[in-house]
Amino acid sequence: MDRSEFREELDQKKWQVLSATVSGYIRSALPVGSQFVTRSFGLPYSPATIRNIMSTLEEMGYLTHPHTSAGRVPTEKGFRYFVDHSDFEKTEFEEWSDLARGIDLLLSESSLSDFSEVLSKVVEEVGRTSGYAVFLVETGTLGDVRVVGVESVPLSGRQALLVVILETGHLLKKTFVYPEGIGWPEFRKIVAKLNRVGRFRTLSEFRDALLSEMEGLSTAWDAVVRELERLGGTPDVKLFGASRFVRDPEFARSGDLESVFHAFEEQVSLFGLLRKRHDGQGLSVSIGSENELPGLEVCALVSVPLVRSGAWYGTIGVVGPVRMDYGQVIPLMSRLSGRLNDWLVGFAEE
Repeated sequence: MDRSEFREELDQKKWQVLSATVSGYIRSALPVGSQFVTRSFGLPYSPATIRNIMSTLEEMGYLTHPHTSAGRVPTEKGFRYFVDHSDFEKTEFEEWSDLARGIDLLLSESSLSDFSEVLSKVVEEVGRTSGYAVFLVETGTLGDVRVVGVESVPLSGRQALLVVILETGHLLKKTFVYPEGIGWPEFRKIVAKLNRVGRFRTLSEFRDALLSEMEGLSTAWDAVVRELERLGGTPDVKLFGASRFVRDPEFARSGDLESVFHAFEEQVSLFGLLRKRHDGQGLSVSIGSENELPGLEVCALVSVPLVRSGAWYGTIGVVGPVRMDYGQVIPLMSRLSGRLNDWLVGFAEE
């Protein structure tokens, strides 16, 4: 995302007051006043000085001033600066140790073919530990995953089921209608040829190799190749622990919560957003309007990609209010990313 508007650096006083205000608002969900900052965070400034600094931060766009309160609340710009300038990696919390032990045990007993089941269990544990709703995205397209083999099953009439088996355990299935002039025996020969040409290539390489090998051959072969080009899964987005939204006042209005759920139902749009978020980067934090999807402008998303051999396998993320406890969620997700991606890399090295 373009963060050019956040490049200005606050001096120490402004940063301390902004950090205290954001932290206080995350904790209470109420506007934060100078007295609260003085009592709760022990800054070495008088309440009057803090009020003046808050006023300056408001003029700079980091805080806003609700009409019904003397306190301030952070703006998106304030939250963004807080996230970008806090050293969350040093944060320690007891819940991580218990979560890590459970995840390590699960991963040690699982193979790559258990990918979907493992991730579902992991995100459920992340939700319980963080207290927020969590989501899981599986890419479905799997274009950079290796092909283990191709199988076929005869069906009724002039039809057969073509199955491409991927190293992840995913099965890409296509019902195929024989072209004129061939039947089941000829089709089996085509499938044998597919295995000789494509086995242990990535799905993308498999398709390219087939097109090269089959050039100038019969229309029957060409028809099989064209069907394989259309093979592929569907991006899958799952939301876990949606009931946790109701505890946050930001989602008290039913319309806001309904919009969030609708955004997660728009799987293709959400898939595209997350793919862009993780293009060449690791942990991503998107706040409010940065999410670019209707319904998610009241949310913060903290997500990590799952990558193996350069291929994007999916994304795990936490979703909650913009007033999310970033100090807990960001280090949790950062450490989780290391665990899961080490697990995936381990298979690549086998």
